[in-house]
Amino acid sequence: MAEAKTSTTSSLLSIRHPLRKTVVGVVLALVLSMVIARAPTAYTGEIPLVGKFIPLKLNAIYIIIFGPLLAFGASIYVWAALKARRTFRETDETFFAIAFLLWFVLLAGLCLQYFIVLAPEGHCDRRPNFDFLWTNTFGDTRIVHCMSNTAEINKETPFYLRQQILQSWAIALIPLGSAWFLASAWLHIRRNRHYAA
Repeated sequence: MAEAKTSTTSSLLSIRHPLRKTVVGVVLALVLSMVIARAPTAYTGEIPLVGKFIPLKLNAIYIIIFGPLLAFGASIYVWAALKARRTFRETDETFFAIAFLLWFVLLAGLCLQYFIVLAPEGHCDRRPNFDFLWTNTFGDTRIVHCMSNTAEINKETPFYLRQQILQSWAIALIPLGSAWFLASAWLHIRRNRHYAA
């Protein structure tokens, strides 16, 4: 009995399957993105193995803006890959339920940083910026990170889109869109799992 329990636990924690590796990789990337968003001066902007040979200086602001888009794209990929499979092990249901829940919570937290720690240049005193969801007042304005000691980071930052309200709604809706794809994938796993004899 104890041996079977150990086998089930090790099977649940196994990430040998490529899709499990992908999901764990995305969750870890979201954890790292959250750390960088909340501790922006800890990240130098270099990517391992790429170093300085990138066209832009990555910093916490780029990660807060583009990280959710990449995670959303990954959720579509995982959904499509899981939908293509016809059978799943018992442990897949639990593994993906836990992983997808972490994915959603971390992605929602990262998207929240857009409203909490970012602001138009010169407007850090008016955070949080949830009013971006119904106003469009800043036009061509740089996005700055409003936490302390970010002056260096704020020298190389992107601009808000001219239709900044659309950008804000996109960021706000990304977690819901990802949740739909992940929930749909999990339901597919649940319907197609098989039980050990």
